[in-house]
Amino acid sequence: MRCGLKISGIYISLALGILAAVALLLPNGCGDKVALPSDLPTPCYNCGSVDTAYVQVNPTWTSADGMAFNKPYDVCIGYDQFVYICDTKNNRVVKLDDDGSFVESYPVINPVAITQDRGLDLLVVAGDFFTTSPDTIFAGTDSMRIGLDSTTYGNAVYRKRHFGNEGFQAVWRADSPYYPNPNAIHGGVIWEEAEFWGIAASTETSKEYFLADFWMGRILRFNSSDKPVPPDLVSTGVAYGKTSYPMDVYYYTIAGQNYLAFAQGIGNFGVQIVSPINGTPLLTAGEEGLPPLVRFSAAGSKQVAVDEQSNFYVLLQTIDTESGKLHILYKYDRTGEKLLEFGTEGSGERQFRGPRGLAYSNGILYIADTGNNRIVRYQLATDIQQ
Repeated sequence: MRCGLKISGIYISLALGILAAVALLLPNGCGDKVALPSDLPTPCYNCGSVDTAYVQVNPTWTSADGMAFNKPYDVCIGYDQFVYICDTKNNRVVKLDDDGSFVESYPVINPVAITQDRGLDLLVVAGDFFTTSPDTIFAGTDSMRIGLDSTTYGNAVYRKRHFGNEGFQAVWRADSPYYPNPNAIHGGVIWEEAEFWGIAASTETSKEYFLADFWMGRILRFNSSDKPVPPDLVSTGVAYGKTSYPMDVYYYTIAGQNYLAFAQGIGNFGVQIVSPINGTPLLTAGEEGLPPLVRFSAAGSKQVAVDEQSNFYVLLQTIDTESGKLHILYKYDRTGEKLLEFGTEGSGERQFRGPRGLAYSNGILYIADTGNNRIVRYQLATDIQQ
């Protein structure tokens, strides 16, 4: 779901999202541990206003090429340093300069997530229109459901090649109907359509990419020929090294080590980081469970971005279990220490309505504020030139 970003000579992909709750730690039975990055800057603890003061960068982006944004679902910064926006209900991908100047746009049906590979090809999750209601977004009890508005997600992968003048072309499409759901709330067996919520390209030259398959509960790996590579990199289940309703997938490289992070809607293992080679979970040395990244117990839609100090920025619209307050944007260091939380529901400077996309580049956070039909940017106050 993220594009590439060069940070201190290292490319990481922004393909908006970690993060949810981790309420239970289980023993690891999934192979060797993957080392955490070790040669990173020291985390900032109790930094106060030095590390928590973000200000909105004006103007807010609300249109491109004379057309107002209509439910923008994702934003990313490519290896080419252009900003790409999934202007979902306008059925287009918009390309902007970093100052917001319009460059061009590309027609594509219902784009909901975007990434760029090392060959500068654009990949989007897109597809035919179909609707999922809050009653069926999670099969099971009311406590398992996310209260999302009825919305549309993709059932196919589209590619726009960097060379040549062709627009986006469908390179892989899921079968329809896709998934038999025998546990639907209203009883009986319902055949669900595919729902892909996130896509992330490898930072390597292999042109591999990864897809979050929501209903089937798995992370798919695709080769450069746009074919799924069996077996699933991460398979379905509510356990360590498994996934349940994955909502975002995010590929990044730090200190020469590649990581694949994914966020899922429910379950005790809401946040996991694995090897993109074999799906082996990432563990902190000496621990037999998840690294202490983010502790949320609520289900919710999640996106993530990472900065040059390996801090995580998380979009998660839910009640904070620690403060009891509703916040939407959170910042954590790589150990899970909370550094920042802000944002309430609304349309003001520090408010959002159902944001779905998150990206980071050169000290600036980009948020696809979907419900407000805008892209907002925030800059760390200490980075602003006086």
